[in-house]
Amino acid sequence: MELRRIIRVGERSFGITLPKEWVELHQLKVGSPVRVIADRDKITILPGAETGGLKKVSIKSDDVEKATRDIIAYYIEGADEIEVETRHISAVVTKIEGKLPGVVLMEEGGVLKLKIVTREDVNIDEAVRSMYTTVDAMFSLFLQMISAERRDLAGEILRLDDQLDRLYFFSLRTVKRNIIQKPELYVDYIITIKNLEHVGDAIDRATSYYLHTEVGCKEEIYQTFRKVYTFLQDAFNAFYNVDAGKALSVLLRRGELEKETLRAMCPQSAAVMHEASSIVGFAADIAEAAYSKSVRR
Repeated sequence: MELRRIIRVGERSFGITLPKEWVELHQLKVGSPVRVIADRDKITILPGAETGGLKKVSIKSDDVEKATRDIIAYYIEGADEIEVETRHISAVVTKIEGKLPGVVLMEEGGVLKLKIVTREDVNIDEAVRSMYTTVDAMFSLFLQMISAERRDLAGEILRLDDQLDRLYFFSLRTVKRNIIQKPELYVDYIITIKNLEHVGDAIDRATSYYLHTEVGCKEEIYQTFRKVYTFLQDAFNAFYNVDAGKALSVLLRRGELEKETLRAMCPQSAAVMHEASSIVGFAADIAEAAYSKSVRR
């Protein structure tokens, strides 16, 4: 570490010189692009070779499912542009259209081109917070559906699950492209993102089962899910606020709550209660990530 002074560049800008050794190490020169990540407390400067991983990639496949998986994988890895050569352009577009935030689709000369224009300055915590807000809304609607017999709310729950899928891909992309700022926290964020997605899927399954099956013990289901909802809220707040004490408190409550979710009084509610039990496990994983995040920080 060394002290360097800010200098004026032109009328309205400021600058700072870069160490000669660092510039030469990364084979940079005058005019070379660098990536500047401005945070509240610091600025991170990255050489061009490390500024976003994959820039442009090509896919050749007539297997629609494989092409779709590859597109999603490259999107998450941070590619800026993806070209797809396939005989089934329409089918691929149908599979991915609307699923990946910031993607602009076009076709040129029989090649499907995807340009990704997501923002570079997205805060990782806020990206994950957006996922949680969607899960929270799904959970709240599910409780209303059970308590007030509002089956009409199911459609909104399923719509939010589609939104959660988009946020899931976007959050993974955000982590992959920006984790250089906090590399030690990579695993904690990935665990939390994936478990929030699992929670959304569990609520989706519980909703579908509730709609298509005559479920008994509705009051018991409601009370149990309300406790699970609080458990999830506490787990995520521990992660977002980097609160090790709250994370440990959540983990200590896990065992008893899991037992309670499995004490279904009537067989008709067993499948729904199984989803409640799964959510307890997912929330506990988030609490473990919260504790890990706190310790690392």
